[in-house]
Amino acid sequence: MRSVEALGASVSAPIEHPFLGAAEVRWIAPAGIADACRVVREAGYFFESLTCVDRLKDHGAFELVYTFNTWDVPGRVVFRVWAPQGQPVPTVSGIFGAASWNEREAWEFYGVVFAEHPNLTWLLLPEGTEFRPLLKSFTAPPASIYDDSMKAPVPEDDHRPPHH
Repeated sequence: MRSVEALGASVSAPIEHPFLGAAEVRWIAPAGIADACRVVREAGYFFESLTCVDRLKDHGAFELVYTFNTWDVPGRVVFRVWAPQGQPVPTVSGIFGAASWNEREAWEFYGVVFAEHPNLTWLLLPEGTEFRPLLKSFTAPPASIYDDSMKAPVPEDDHRPPHH
């Protein structure tokens, strides 16, 4: 992956954390993720996934983990991006269309904004949800019409034996 280094996209690891199951792992500056994705696409890789890790409490940032692979000679390549909270990350959905869904998930569940994303809208949560349920700081959603945790009342004529 010398081409990624030539772009100046690789950066020093902001945290040391082992990553297994990949042939190559690179930390990429947020501003360089789109260019780095173009390099792997031109090299014949396809987009596998984008995962977000909440590292806000200890580091004030999210860790975005982009994975790529090839059909010919499987060799997973991973780009890790340190995304400080509140700072948008460039979208890669124009390079790998499949990334659009994963970026929308990271936005919806963590609050990561992807600059110039063509459709950063709700996927699974009700539109306008004011909480991010996958943040480590999340405890419970506020009461809403979508709350399905309410238990049905037990009918008064319920004659089940007492539970021992």
